[in-house]
Amino acid sequence: MTRPLVALALAMACSPAWAQPKAEQVTMTLDQFLAMYEAGKTRPKDKPVAPRSFAVSSSRYAGDVVFEDGEPVSATFTARMTVENLLDNGGWIRVPLLPASVAVRSARIGGQEAPMALEGGQYMLITDRKGSFEVVIDFAVAVTTSEGRSGFSFLLNGSGATEVELGVPGSEDLDFTVANAKLTQARQVGGRRVVTAVLPSSGSLSVSWQREIPEAEKQDPRVYAEVHTLVGVGEGLMTARATLQETILFAGIDTVQAQIPDGMTVLDVRGAGLRDWTLSDDGTLTALLNYAAEGSYQLTVDMERVVGEGGSLEVPLLQPLGVERSKGWVGVQALGTLELTAGDTQGAAAVDVRTLPASIVGVTDQPVLLGFKYLGGATSIPLNAMEHDEVDVLVTLLDQAEATTMFTQDGRRLTSVRYQVRNNRRQFLRLDLPDGAELWSASVAGRAVQPASSQSGELLVPLVRSQSAGGALAAFEVQLVYVETGEGPSAAGTGTFEASLPSADAPATWVGWTVYAPWKAKVDKLKHRDGSLRPVAGLSRPAQASQMLQIESQNQAYQQAAQSQIAGGALGQGAAPVEVSLPVDGQPLHFEKLLALDERLWVTFDYKKLK
Repeated sequence: MTRPLVALALAMACSPAWAQPKAEQVTMTLDQFLAMYEAGKTRPKDKPVAPRSFAVSSSRYAGDVVFEDGEPVSATFTARMTVENLLDNGGWIRVPLLPASVAVRSARIGGQEAPMALEGGQYMLITDRKGSFEVVIDFAVAVTTSEGRSGFSFLLNGSGATEVELGVPGSEDLDFTVANAKLTQARQVGGRRVVTAVLPSSGSLSVSWQREIPEAEKQDPRVYAEVHTLVGVGEGLMTARATLQETILFAGIDTVQAQIPDGMTVLDVRGAGLRDWTLSDDGTLTALLNYAAEGSYQLTVDMERVVGEGGSLEVPLLQPLGVERSKGWVGVQALGTLELTAGDTQGAAAVDVRTLPASIVGVTDQPVLLGFKYLGGATSIPLNAMEHDEVDVLVTLLDQAEATTMFTQDGRRLTSVRYQVRNNRRQFLRLDLPDGAELWSASVAGRAVQPASSQSGELLVPLVRSQSAGGALAAFEVQLVYVETGEGPSAAGTGTFEASLPSADAPATWVGWTVYAPWKAKVDKLKHRDGSLRPVAGLSRPAQASQMLQIESQNQAYQQAAQSQIAGGALGQGAAPVEVSLPVDGQPLHFEKLLALDERLWVTFDYKKLK
């Protein structure tokens, strides 16, 4: 029995009868009651740990742009950030506030200097202040100006709410851009233009603005122009790229105008700080800039026009408007098989193409055939275009054709032919199989295909397009397997083997053929042989063919393209054919030929002792 219970029992025994408790009551001292109460209280559960040590609930940036000599050089900000220490009973926290790309002048918490340190490219606040508190930071960021537009940008650290207010001295209207802003307002406050914006919780603070172009106070601008034109003449189309280079004196200009040649269609207009461009009905091109260009400015105009076949053409010349003086250079190139000659020019002189500016000869891979220069005024440069007939060239070539034939004692012949093909745009490889041959399988680029048959009985094997490899077309493999029924040996065991290979509609640079005769047959290796292929001790396999095979095997991009064409049905539809492998057994006899054109490829030899 514990001591409190013993004391309770003694007290009840010594007390008078009237003071003894009833059966349903318990009497104890105050100290005993308090001890029992404290022992019976439920202990509270442990407080959950915060998921992070701090939180930045809001960030507000208020700044002004500082000018020197009339140009913005920096923006000074006062940032107020509300930080909360989430650790129990406080504790040391490290809070990244600003990137190291800005210049911090001071940081305060409750009027006292805040402990800051540079860590990992960030200004880091290090404090053990409890609860929620405000950090006030004064800092500056550099302002850059380019092509009439000023601005700045720096990374923001995440906060619950981010607001920015920026004032720019001046009374004129400003076009503000605040990247990723969800709400932007601009207003005039006293002698400042002020923009306010609400930003997402993370990202960067990127603000830019541009001023209205001031009126020229002293004198009007004077502009001198030079036009560099590259003209291309092809089959049914004339193209022109005109680069307008203007030299601007005394004052800036915000508009560039030029007259487009008759019949030319403007495709594109490019220039630094180009806000917009328009083309009037009379062919006047007006380019609007978002700043006052001073010193020099360059505008590029791409044009084209449909022309007839051959005949006389006129070089399209862009005419600058609103300039004191203009001059130009012209280069002419042929796009195709046209032959171009110059007619009788007016206001222009022919020059060596090597003297043309780099803005003409440096923007094309085609040779520039004709060159001219001119000086303002009325200029006419006629061209005579003569069209010549194109000569057909090879679009499909067999780098090599290697055949293997095995004939059995009863005269049957099983042949496999492998072609290394380079194909540019042909759909089929046309093959004329030997009389009586039965096709067993065909494959292209390692995949079985379904050939077709032409009305004249030719075999049509669908091809893929070769891919480029090192400036050349990579070869892929086409394989055929077919069987023929021939005459067997006589009763005396003698006979004649005569066979031919399929005739292709593309030339082959090398043909190799290996015939496997039965082991029992005796073949005269020097006599009684004939055919269009010469007998050799072993196949030579030209180096060029081996090189193309290596390119094909290493060209993974080509393999993927071939698989796409196969999957898309480009190599035939229907049931998937069975790919046949050729069993090889017997004594090999080798034949080969260089440069097989449109001719029959055949061999014959006598044998004996085959019973």
